[in-house]
Amino acid sequence: MLRRLVVALALTLAAAPPAGAALPAATAGAALNYGVSWYPEQRGPETWDADLRLIRAAGFTFVRVGEFAWARMEPREGAYDFAWLDAAIAAARAHGLDIVIGTPTAAPPVWLTQKYPEVLGVDAAGKPLRHGARRHASVASLLYRDKARGIATRLAERYGRAPRILGFQVDNEYGRETFDPAAVRAWHAWLAAKYKTIDALNKAWFTVAWSQTYSDWAQVPVPDERDNPGLALDWLRFFSEAWRDYQQVQIDAIRPHLAPGRFITHNYTGRYDNFDFGLTAQPLDLVSWDWYFGEPVVDPADAGFLHDMYRGFLDRNVWVMETAAGNTNWAERNYTEPKGELRAKAWQAVGHGADGYAFWVWRPTLNGIEQFHGALTDAGGRPAPVYAEAAQVGRELAGVGEAVRGSVPVADVALLHDYPSRWALRRMTMTRDYDAWKVFTSWYGALKPVATGIAVLRGPDRLARYKLVVAPALHVMTAADAAALSAYVRGGGHLVLGPRSGVKDESGSLWEPGQPGPLAALIGAHVDQANIPPPGALALDGPAGPAAASIWAERLAIDAPDVEVRLRYVGGDGWLDGLPGVVSRKVGKGRVTYIGALLDTPSLRREIGAAATAAQVVPQFPGLPDGVEATTREGPRGRVHVLVNWGTTPVTIGLPRAYRDLLAGGTTDRLTLPRFGVAVLGER
Repeated sequence: MLRRLVVALALTLAAAPPAGAALPAATAGAALNYGVSWYPEQRGPETWDADLRLIRAAGFTFVRVGEFAWARMEPREGAYDFAWLDAAIAAARAHGLDIVIGTPTAAPPVWLTQKYPEVLGVDAAGKPLRHGARRHASVASLLYRDKARGIATRLAERYGRAPRILGFQVDNEYGRETFDPAAVRAWHAWLAAKYKTIDALNKAWFTVAWSQTYSDWAQVPVPDERDNPGLALDWLRFFSEAWRDYQQVQIDAIRPHLAPGRFITHNYTGRYDNFDFGLTAQPLDLVSWDWYFGEPVVDPADAGFLHDMYRGFLDRNVWVMETAAGNTNWAERNYTEPKGELRAKAWQAVGHGADGYAFWVWRPTLNGIEQFHGALTDAGGRPAPVYAEAAQVGRELAGVGEAVRGSVPVADVALLHDYPSRWALRRMTMTRDYDAWKVFTSWYGALKPVATGIAVLRGPDRLARYKLVVAPALHVMTAADAAALSAYVRGGGHLVLGPRSGVKDESGSLWEPGQPGPLAALIGAHVDQANIPPPGALALDGPAGPAAASIWAERLAIDAPDVEVRLRYVGGDGWLDGLPGVVSRKVGKGRVTYIGALLDTPSLRREIGAAATAAQVVPQFPGLPDGVEATTREGPRGRVHVLVNWGTTPVTIGLPRAYRDLLAGGTTDRLTLPRFGVAVLGER
């Protein structure tokens, strides 16, 4: 049987169309691609047919293979074995499945790390990483990049034009820092290329403080927790470029061998900020990401922000390449998903622009640190209870796919998110209660009910298309960014800025004369003191009514006569009494609002809502009950709306008009959604 499969695949490969030829329609994949990570190398070929029958029966349209199988593909240096992968791909194709191939460079074989120990990374304590985990090779090692190029080339040559290959995933979940000699040498070369002279570096980092002044590039250390903030920012910029360059080696190896329509992607990891994901995304055809959480129930604002952040990297639809089938195994408490959440998450992803959605993993690994991770079957291949819910999703995606083919999410407002600000705030929080990620997601959650959709942007370069832009934490602010924001407002846009904005320049130095740096002229006010109030609510009041804040409170000094005070502090520690905390100003054809405190949820929603009203932003479904999320996609077949009830109780919703019910059939102007209930509505 195995030999017949190998021969069948060889004939298929021989018949693959030449470069530039039209490919079969199946190569383009489904309208909504639905998949699972399948590791044929971990089980014998005698299990494959049963696996693939169950995979197809659940409505899955593709399997992802290969991303950890380097030792199987190249068991000895230069000795390649792809017969098993040929057979596995042929078997998947025989069951009507498409394939995504991962390059296996996140897990090098032991012969490589033993023969070439110089490719290993080094941790912050100076200890070389050891074989047995993953991502233990140095991203800066030119030798490792060469080995990665070799295996990527072999895979692309063999499968880049084969039928039903959707594309290639480069590596797996980038991100580990390394302090090995190659990385340190590359770091010093990067600094020299950026600053040209050591005096320029000293000026940018203000190294006159604490006698940090350097006279040679080799003197510059790698960062630790008390190092210069400018050094820390540049280190993460350097590593972002190192990952981009490492990735480019494999892109260049794969691209010449791909048939038209095949993609190159990488699967990024959730909330991590250990490098600039958006920078490395730029050369990719498709952004994908891995959606894992350690909480008992998904926070829809947190998840929605992630979906829109990843979509914003390339301003195009994304894939969720991995999500847990029931539970994870690495959190402090590995909660099992409540029944119905798996389905709700899948549809939330589609609403936010996912054209692909996949689970990790099909069968649990028999050994290794992830053997207790959620899977769709048990170790023997019997369907787990969660399989039935996954199969329901498969049926629904297949039924709705054509309605959303070619559609993209509708976004009428934008939220600005940048990695340097997150890095700087993480390094110097000033109080353990301040969490930059929670600031972003709380603002996202306040914005979502008043908008049809949100675009999360890497920078202020596409603002004109949005009536309202919010920037929760633009802590690191360049003069160019400030100029772009000012032009947006003066041209008619509405901008809302959050606390701790405009504090530092791109080198991590404080702006002179002070916060909000180059935005002060636009806002017409400046921060003359930032307070960390004691635990408990801090009261504010103003024309719109009372409000509350905690954790962070900035005292604003008015510099222009046309600045309106929306909220003043009431009481406090004496420094804040009666002084402005939220101001707004009409500038040119638009308006800017500065919120100088971390407002509680109701107060923040009110301020964001007022800004949306002023900007004439109206949601597709106004007045939805709390906990109900609505997203909208638009394409050649009209609009499709996805509504999910994340609340704990059933809700009934009156719709503004009758819509086609794409899941239940017929038309409806009224919905009843249980907890985790989903409705998909069509509108021409």
